[in-house]
Amino acid sequence: MPFSRPAAITLDARSLSPAGRTEQILEGFDRLAVGGTMEIVEETDPRALRNELMQLRQGRFSWDARNLGGNRWTVRLERIDENADVESFLQHVPPFSTAKAATIRDLATQTSERSYEAGETIFDEGEVWPYLGIVRAGRIIYTLLSPDGKTHTIGERLTHDTLNESGTFDGGSATTRAEALTNATILTIASEAVLHACRNDAELALGFLVAASQARRRSIDTIADLAFAHVLQRVAKFLLGYARASVGMTRGLPGVENLSQAQIAAAAGTVRDMAARALLRLKNAGAVELDRGRVKAIDRAKLEAFAHNVQAPPV
Repeated sequence: MPFSRPAAITLDARSLSPAGRTEQILEGFDRLAVGGTMEIVEETDPRALRNELMQLRQGRFSWDARNLGGNRWTVRLERIDENADVESFLQHVPPFSTAKAATIRDLATQTSERSYEAGETIFDEGEVWPYLGIVRAGRIIYTLLSPDGKTHTIGERLTHDTLNESGTFDGGSATTRAEALTNATILTIASEAVLHACRNDAELALGFLVAASQARRRSIDTIADLAFAHVLQRVAKFLLGYARASVGMTRGLPGVENLSQAQIAAAAGTVRDMAARALLRLKNAGAVELDRGRVKAIDRAKLEAFAHNVQAPPV
C-alpha cells in the first residue's frame, strides 16, 4: 500500500554526502509545519537515521520506514505535536495512519497506559498477553530463549511501534519476550477491540497487512544473515545502527556505550567469545574504538566495509 498523501518534501538520501547527510535531512524536517511530511529514499536499512533523529528531534516526529526490496527503502517522517493526546498519537502509528477518524476516536477511549522500568518484562515468550501494545516512549527489545538458556535479541521497538501483533490477530501466545531496554511507556488496547475495529474499517485492516508484510521482510533478512553472513559481518551490521552519518571516527549514538559484549553477541546470533573477537578485529581495522570492551566510537565507512563483506577473512 503506497503512502496515502503526497509528501511536502522528497529527498533522495542516496545522493547525499555522508558528511552533510543528517544536517540536510534535519534542515528539510525543520522547515515542516506540524502535520507536514517528508519522504526519504534510502538504499539500506535506515535504523541509524532513526536512532539519530531520536537523539536530535525526540518526540517531534513519526516514523514509517518500508523495505521495498532491491536495496530500496522509503521513510516517511511527519512533524508531530510532542504533547499530543492519545487520539492524535494513534494517528501516527503506521497501521493506524489511514484508518477512519471514528475508528481512531473509538480505540483511543479503550486505550490504557502503563510505565515499565528498564529491565522489566512486558510479556514473556509463550505468554498469552491479550493486548496490542504500542510504544509511547522508550526502547523495547524482543528476545528468544534457547533450550540451553542462551538469549538471542531479535529486534528493537521504538516510539509508535506496535507489540504482540501475532497474538492479537491469531489469539495465540507471544512468539518472543518483550523487555524494556530503557524506562518505557506502553499503550495497550484489548485484542478484541482491535479485531472488532479491523472488521469495521478496511483501511485499518490493510494497515496491519502492510505491517505484517514488512515484518516478514525483516524476518527473511534476519534468517539470511544467520544463514549466510559470518559473525564479523553480523556484528558490523548490528553496530551500523549506532553509527552517525559522518566521515571518520565519531562517537557512537547514545546507547551503544551501554551494550555489553554479551548483548552484542545475542543481537548478532553468536556467543560472547566470538563477538569479542569480532570487536577486536574491528578495532584493529580502525572501524571502532573500544573502552574497556565497549564500543565508544565508530567510523561508519570502515564499518560498512565489514557489514557488506568487503573485508576478509571472517572471524
